[in-house]
Amino acid sequence: MRVLLLVLVLSGIMPGVAPAQEDALSREIAAIDAQVAEVDATIARYDGGLVRDLAVARREALLLARQMVENRAQADRGDATVDVVVAAVTPDPAKADRLLGEMAAAQERIAEAEAEAKRSGGLIQAVALSRAETEKLTLAQLQMAYLQAKYGIAFPAPAPVTTTEPGATAALSETESQDGAANDGAASALDWADPRYPKVDYTLRPFEQASDDGDEISGWWTIERERAAIDDSPMVTAINYSEYDPQAFAGVTALLARCSEGQTAFIFIQDDFLIGDYRRQAFDMTIRIDEQEARTESWSSLTNNKGAGLFGAKAERMMRRIYEAETLFLRLVEKNGERHDASFDLAGHRDAIEAVARACGWSTLELSREDYKAIQTLLNAGGFDAGVADGQWGPGSRAAMKRFQSAKGLPETGAPDRKTLSTLGLAE
Repeated sequence: MRVLLLVLVLSGIMPGVAPAQEDALSREIAAIDAQVAEVDATIARYDGGLVRDLAVARREALLLARQMVENRAQADRGDATVDVVVAAVTPDPAKADRLLGEMAAAQERIAEAEAEAKRSGGLIQAVALSRAETEKLTLAQLQMAYLQAKYGIAFPAPAPVTTTEPGATAALSETESQDGAANDGAASALDWADPRYPKVDYTLRPFEQASDDGDEISGWWTIERERAAIDDSPMVTAINYSEYDPQAFAGVTALLARCSEGQTAFIFIQDDFLIGDYRRQAFDMTIRIDEQEARTESWSSLTNNKGAGLFGAKAERMMRRIYEAETLFLRLVEKNGERHDASFDLAGHRDAIEAVARACGWSTLELSREDYKAIQTLLNAGGFDAGVADGQWGPGSRAAMKRFQSAKGLPETGAPDRKTLSTLGLAE
């Protein structure tokens, strides 16, 4: 497109302009003023982080657009008293019409993201809000392209976005107590007791053994960390002992969450030898999370016939489902109809689930493709190249996330976990 440089001495010699275009430019300025007021309100809600930086970048784009449209309007009216240099390009009505369609699509995506934010809470809401802000920045950029195509206004190349230190945003606490306030009194007589969960019976043998082995104790959970012999990948085994019976000599009833060689597992262990359906290699499991309605699903049988479990993506989804819960009821039904019930107190489970998720490189948040796209955009804005923000969390995105995590002193999982998203500026 040929660029024209128009040097106009605005002292009354500018020829008149059709009132229709003058009115159109006035309407464009009014629309931009309304958007500037909206983005100012958005900026005021954030103290820092990349989400705020996106809003600041949008404001700069809008102010630039307003100034250029105002300059054009003054030049067209011929009422200025100074020399104004107006860079111009040849108008392209067809492109302007096409850009209007793209702007309408961006507005639909903004509406969808804002509606999701209203329905959600916590980090899911934060991701949705960041996605909306990303789309609003895109809309502002499309608007500049439209003004150029419609009125022949040329815009200078935008300056790179200057981001604040994402680490300045308060990180989420992964150690919130689900039993209310911890003891205000003296420390427990047991060195290994977790003071956040005083109702747990830390005199049980598994906790003493975990302490002797140097493992972490979080509420009813012990968390063991090691390296896989085959590839040195991180291994985590977290066990919930809230159903532990010291008098059950046949075995232990427990809940196990594990990452081993990159494979996630969530397993119900119990102390009886189970009679399963050898054709199905599975058991019917009835599950109730807190006070939710119970549901029945199929869990794979174990080779030792001492329980049933979920593996891979199914295990990940299950752990996401219970992340905000307090109790989990399980009923395993054998082929002969015999039932095995257990009700687990999940206190301390967030630390356990996060440890497993980090080791296996997945997020405890249920993220949509649009959520991943927003996260990729934030990484790119922060200088951590994730490639095209397409919502596909592939090797490039994982590598960018690992670089970000390394720069911020976080575990390099490559996954958009809660602490990493908080550091990115997506605080709950």
